Amino acid sequence: MNKINLNSSTTKFKGYRGKVIVVDLSSQSFIIKPTDQHLIENFLGGRGWAIKYLYDNLKPNIDPLSEDNILVISLGPLTGTLAPSTARYTIASKSPLTGGIGYANSGGHFAPELAYAGYDAIFVHGKSKKPVFLYIEDETIEIRDASHLWGKDTWETDAFLKQELSEDFQVLCIGQGGENLVKYASIMNNLSRAAARTGVGTVMGSKNLKAIAVKGTGGVEVDNPQKFNDFIDETLKKIYEDPAYPSLSYYGTPFLVDLAYISGGLATRNNQSGIFDQYENISAETFDELYRIKSESCFACPIHCGKYSRVETGKYAGTKGGSPEFETIVCFGSKCGIGDLGAIIKANELANRYGLDTISLGDTIAFAMEAFEKGALSLNDTDGIELVWGNDDALIELIRKVAYREGFGNELAEGTKRLSEKISGGSEEYALHIKGMEPPAYDVRTAKAFGLGWATATRGADHLAALPNFELLGYEPEKGLEWFGSEKAVDPYSPEGKPRMVVWHENFGAIVDSAEMCKYTCFSAYAVRPEDMAIFLTYATGWKISSEELLLIGERIYNLERLFNLREGKGKNEDTLPNRFINEPLSEGPAKGQFVELDEMLPKYYELRGWDSETGLPKKSLLKKLGLLESAEKFNLVKEEK
Repeated sequence: MNKINLNSSTTKFKGYRGKVIVVDLSSQSFIIKPTDQHLIENFLGGRGWAIKYLYDNLKPNIDPLSEDNILVISLGPLTGTLAPSTARYTIASKSPLTGGIGYANSGGHFAPELAYAGYDAIFVHGKSKKPVFLYIEDETIEIRDASHLWGKDTWETDAFLKQELSEDFQVLCIGQGGENLVKYASIMNNLSRAAARTGVGTVMGSKNLKAIAVKGTGGVEVDNPQKFNDFIDETLKKIYEDPAYPSLSYYGTPFLVDLAYISGGLATRNNQSGIFDQYENISAETFDELYRIKSESCFACPIHCGKYSRVETGKYAGTKGGSPEFETIVCFGSKCGIGDLGAIIKANELANRYGLDTISLGDTIAFAMEAFEKGALSLNDTDGIELVWGNDDALIELIRKVAYREGFGNELAEGTKRLSEKISGGSEEYALHIKGMEPPAYDVRTAKAFGLGWATATRGADHLAALPNFELLGYEPEKGLEWFGSEKAVDPYSPEGKPRMVVWHENFGAIVDSAEMCKYTCFSAYAVRPEDMAIFLTYATGWKISSEELLLIGERIYNLERLFNLREGKGKNEDTLPNRFINEPLSEGPAKGQFVELDEMLPKYYELRGWDSETGLPKKSLLKKLGLLESAEKFNLVKEEK
């Protein structure tokens, strides 16, 4: 087993469970360790713990699919409490898709169950010789045979384990995508909740770990229950008064399809346009009228943005499940020229069953469609499938082929970057990826802070690393001046004020992911801000921490992720955007003529970050401030200053 950087201390704070599980699948063994107090005070939880553990215990340049990789599942200090929208968890590893830091975040009910079983995190090392699943019921932990589950999709796996164990278990599992090492395989829980990005499901599959089944009968103790509950009530009031709440709660994220279209940023035909001529067929109103059945909620969430949908008529009649999110509607819909919500819902069901990231999957198919349109791919390459825009039959068939790596699906399973490198023919100009990961749904030529955030995100094309919704909410210019030093910060078409905006959002976003609160609660209209998070943590844990101290932890987390990427050879040259967003202005719609002025924003971003403008390395003074100098010096990742 690799070095484990956990000491023998126990946590002095409440909220945390005080124990972690360290599993070695190679030897079919595990140990229970006390939660490291240093880890808490410097990295908080969730995403912060994940990067610290991986940085300290993974050797550089390992093969992400080898037994040397580590899979981290980590909770936050608010997990299992009734603080709003705190049902989330982080899963992290070295990414098989990008080769850099890989992490994904999901909600549902798995994380609180693991908290009630009494654990803060699971660290999975090694590789099993045969399929296994991890059984956790309070203090009982077993590595059990999963041969009977291998080959089953995620819905079947969930049902089999609940029948075999009991309905009280929460199940986290992979489908055929993870088993067959599709580079962007996801990990699923509660059927439609996906830890989707960066290929964490691929790593789980490479370890022959089919599932983790958890049942807990304990609870989570907070330090000051009365003040904690009172502050929950105050926060709920702010959430309900949020102007975005009615749309997000009623429609779910499909309401963003409408906003993207109105702005001219509804990504269409592999981002060749921001206007989709069949927009009304995939709009929130159409989804609501024809497909939405009911709302669904993660544990302790007042927003209940999840929707359960069903297709009643047409060739996809009978399809049902958790509704497609905004990202999925666009990536399977307008990006592929498909204006049939029935087909999109079917594609989403298949992706969830197989365990595939709908963003990377939809984008890779959209790229292949443009390559087919421009002659870089032929029918001989695509198994005779005509990859023309709007061909929903092709979409459905290719999803199955990808999951099983069958025929052309084997090429698509590698992602856009690798497929482009194989077919060439100038396709790199429209092969849309950042650091090897495919971009989300919104066209960033209509939201410049999002564009900068994509370029600088540590895990690649990532709308959630920063999620600078501030520029999209219609604030008055005075608000932009107050928050980010520029009246134009409120204008999504302007690059001014955006570097400061992105840095702040990235730092706070790392805290939100480490406390494991949903970003809709924090960044929808900023109902929970750093000072609010500090209050929640103080009342929950007894740790009297300020908002400034929290943001410093967030900065530390982000910079350690940066160091991880740098030691893996992913530096300044990958802090960029695809050519389409930088050099191809939008040709129609409200945002006609817009492109991302990345060259204007990036130098200021580096300056604010304390990174060297030539090398992209963090400066020595910054590393000292963050307590990361020793970590950086170990791999010669320090920029000396004159």
